[in-house]
Parts: sequence; C-alpha cells; structure tokens
Amino acid sequence: MTAITHEEFWTEFRGIKEELKKYAHDKAYKFWTREDLTQHEVFTAIEQRVWLEIAYVFFLGKQINDYWKEFERSTVTALCKHMWEEAHHYEIICRVLEKHGYTAPTEPPKEHLGWENLHWEALGKDRACAVAVWNCSETSTTTTHDIVIENCKRIGLPDLARCYETIKKDEEFHARLGEMIVERYVVTDQQRDNAIWGARRLREEMMHYYDTIYPVPNETA
Repeated sequence: MTAITHEEFWTEFRGIKEELKKYAHDKAYKFWTREDLTQHEVFTAIEQRVWLEIAYVFFLGKQINDYWKEFERSTVTALCKHMWEEAHHYEIICRVLEKHGYTAPTEPPKEHLGWENLHWEALGKDRACAVAVWNCSETSTTTTHDIVIENCKRIGLPDLARCYETIKKDEEFHARLGEMIVERYVVTDQQRDNAIWGARRLREEMMHYYDTIYPVPNETA
C-alpha cells in the first residue's frame, strides 16, 4: 500500500476534525436547547463526559513518561500544563456533580470503552499517534462549549456553566497544542500512517460518543 503523502494527510486529518466539530455542534444543539431538557438529563450526560477529563490525565502522563526524551523541552512542559488542566477540569466538575447528588466516575463508562482503548493502542505506536487521536477528540468539543454554557445558565445550573467557561478557555490551548505537535512530529511515512489510522478510528468513536451523551427523545435516525 502506498504511504499517505504530507498533503493527503493534512487534507484528511483536518477534514476529520471539521466533520467532528459539525457533528458535535449539531448533537449538542439538539440536546441542550430542548425546552423540556431536565437537570437529571444534563447530569447523566456530564457523568459520562467528565470521565474524558481524568482519562486524559492518564493518557498524557503515559505519553510524557514514555516519550518525553523525543520531544523538545517546551513541548514537554506544555503537555504537563495540559495534563494539570485536565485534572483541574475533572475536579471542578466532580464537585458540581456531587453537590447535586450525583457520583463522580472512577472508571471508563462501558459505552465508551472503544474510545478509551483506542487511546491506549495509539500510545503504543509512536510519540505523536496518540496526539493525533486526542487532538481530533478535543477539537470536536470546541463547537459545543458556548451551547453548554448558555443552556446551563438557562436551566438554572450557573455553577456548571462556570466550569465550562474555564474549560472553554483551556481547551482552545489544548487544541492548538495538539495540532502543533502533529505538525512538528508527524513527519515520516510511518508516522503519517499511524496518525491517520488513529484519526479515522477516532471519528467513529466520537460519533458514537456524542450519540450516547446527547440523546434526543423521539429523534429519527
């Protein structure tokens, strides 16, 4: 099989991210703007969504531990900042969950084991494959933050809205960091093959993820 070229890689990689951003926006909009949306539905979604925050602490820690000597110093420290911010997101959201009588997740939701396992598999391939995976995942959320914030306020959850105001700011940095790492460290044919393999797999997992956390009653397929 002929290796994917630099131009082909970037066209497809950025295309996958744009496709996921639109998919996430549409699913979030239909879920969050419903007039009959309940706080229970919101917290059921958040219990699943918040796992991704702490999962990225584990993924990033593994990546830093295994590959830090292959990255520039500034990249390593940026990944450490990213990891700390993910832990902070998990903590502030879990406090709100517990305040409202819900439980912070301590293991991957069974519905999202495919997403979880893909990240671990990508981490074993090379220094940047997992970055390509989490960059697609995190970039997809950037179109949902304003929807989440506005509608948390609308239904009487200003505490949760404040969490996502913090997350929105941090995730913009995470998305830029991931793209920069892919640009800088995905340079060989094998690395491009690994990275696009991860992005393609992630597309399917994220669509399943948004279908699961943002269900809309009586919506036809």
